[in-house]
Amino acid sequence: AEVHLLSNGRRFADDAFAQSYAQVATSRLMVGIPIYGAEAFIHDEVVRAAGAFNETIRGVLNLAALGVAVELRLVVHRMTAPVLVETAEYIARNLPFVAQVAVMGLEIMGFARANLDAVWIDPWDYRFELAEATHLLETAGVPTMVYNHPLCLLLPSVRHLAVKSISDWKNQMMPECDRCAARSECAGFFKSAK
Repeated sequence: AEVHLLSNGRRFADDAFAQSYAQVATSRLMVGIPIYGAEAFIHDEVVRAAGAFNETIRGVLNLAALGVAVELRLVVHRMTAPVLVETAEYIARNLPFVAQVAVMGLEIMGFARANLDAVWIDPWDYRFELAEATHLLETAGVPTMVYNHPLCLLLPSVRHLAVKSISDWKNQMMPECDRCAARSECAGFFKSAK
C-alpha cells in the first residue's frame, strides 16, 4: 500500500527526528506538507504560529536531503490566493526537487467552517492566478496537480492537471452537472460546501 502522511512539517526541522523518520520511510511513503505563502509572515499568520514557516521549510529540506518524498500542498483560500503566484515562484526557485505540488481547493471543515468569512473565496475569482502558478511550476519541471476543483471553474490550460480528488462519500455534483460531458472526470464539489 502507498501511504500519504499529512503533516505541517515542523517536527522534521529537528535533524535527529528527520533522520529517524527517514530510516523507516519507504518509496511508498510521501509526506504532504502545506505551504501558505512565500514569506514567513503570511504562512505564520495562516497557521497562527510564529516561526512556523522557517521550521516547515527546514523540515522540507531535511526530508528531501534524506531522500524522503515530499508533496507541497498549496491550499487556496482568501488569505493565500493573492500570493499563489509568488508561492509557486518560491517553490520553483527554492524547492524544485519536491516529488510534487498539489494546488488544492478549500474544504469547508473544522477551522475553515468556523472562519468562513476570513477564508472563503470563489475558485472562479482566482482562476487566472491558479493558471499562472501551475504554469510556473510546470515550466520549472515540478510535477503539479490541481485537487478539489470542478473542471468548469478551471481555465482550459489547467484542466489537464486536475485530479478527481474528492472522495465519493464527500463528493456531490450540482444538477447542472448532469448534462456535462466531463462529469466522469470532474472532481465535483465537497458536500461540506453547502
